[in-house]
Amino acid sequence: MKVLTDLRLLFARKAMETLRNPVFLFMGVFTPIIYLALFAPLLKNLSFGHAHDSNILNMFVPGMLTLVAFSVGLFSGFGIIDELRSGIIERLRVTPASRFSLIGGHIFRDMTAALFQVIFFVLIAIPFGFRPDFFGLLLMFILLMSLCSITSAFGNTVGLLTKTEDHFAPIVHSINLPIMLLSGMLLPLSLAPKWLQVAAHFNPVYYVVEASRHLVRGEITLPIVGYAFAFVIPLAAISLLWASRTVSKAVH
Repeated sequence: MKVLTDLRLLFARKAMETLRNPVFLFMGVFTPIIYLALFAPLLKNLSFGHAHDSNILNMFVPGMLTLVAFSVGLFSGFGIIDELRSGIIERLRVTPASRFSLIGGHIFRDMTAALFQVIFFVLIAIPFGFRPDFFGLLLMFILLMSLCSITSAFGNTVGLLTKTEDHFAPIVHSINLPIMLLSGMLLPLSLAPKWLQVAAHFNPVYYVVEASRHLVRGEITLPIVGYAFAFVIPLAAISLLWASRTVSKAVH
């Protein structure tokens, strides 16, 4: 199919760009490792109640993996703003490539980069004592890549609409912090006051974090896992549709 061929070619172009400058890829891995080495030991004496097991890394690592998947996509708009400024988006006006593949190449590159960072972080965490269930881990990867597709579609679309870093940066930073704090990525929201726990239920990323923690323990049939997929899959479809329509208008 022509769409798949276009998608493969444009993904390969973005992947080559990343491989030529891998510093951002490794920086994305380095930050969670710093948390693993310097923050996770502070949690050893905390009690998280019966909802979490005694292995502190089975609680902490899924939160960090969610942070990686969320951040890789959200800040991807800086790259497409650079392409707008350098005229690449303008030159794409004359290509016969499908409009979905133009944005799909960016999104699949972000998902691949996030998957690389997530797998690398899991491999680093295992010697520290992280003990994930294998099938739960595979399901968590699918969940996290779906989350990354949402944030990547959102980040690239907002980058196309704002066109400058001065407008893009305040928007994504104002979204990033409250979503991160209300998701329980760093600490379970079972430690939070009741009003904060209620507010977290309006944040889709909260379900991803909680589901990821249960998945690494092999609890794949719990309702929270179904809730997470029920939130993420429709949001991914809506985000991709919005991104595709926005890029179609941008190149016409």
